[in-house]
Amino acid sequence: MEPAYSNVMKYYPLVKAFMRDSVVRNFNETNTKLAKDEEMMLGNTGMSMKDIEQYLLMEVVVALKKYNPNYITKEGKSVQEMSFVHTHLSNRIGSLMKRLTKTRNGYGFWKVNVDELLAGKRNGDES
Repeated sequence: MEPAYSNVMKYYPLVKAFMRDSVVRNFNETNTKLAKDEEMMLGNTGMSMKDIEQYLLMEVVVALKKYNPNYITKEGKSVQEMSFVHTHLSNRIGSLMKRLTKTRNGYGFWKVNVDELLAGKRNGDES
């Protein structure tokens, strides 16, 4: 059964909370109070706040598809849908922030000054 649009949008405030708490905390230039048509880029990751929002909404759909209301934990307790979606989003946004802020992958921070990059100089190159 496909999750309905209304079921996904029920979690929109949760998506906004994850954006506020995780994305804004990791990128200084972000702001969640912009107009809806404005794009806020996240450093040199190639992603914008709208991209993150779309990614998290997609993950809500994935969580709703994976949710099993009949699942019982080892302690004999059932899992509520909201708790399952929250845990799923927490894991997904954590792995995304790790991936986007690792400098060894070329994301996060510039490693070379822009002036040097435009002039064609690399680290240690004097030619």
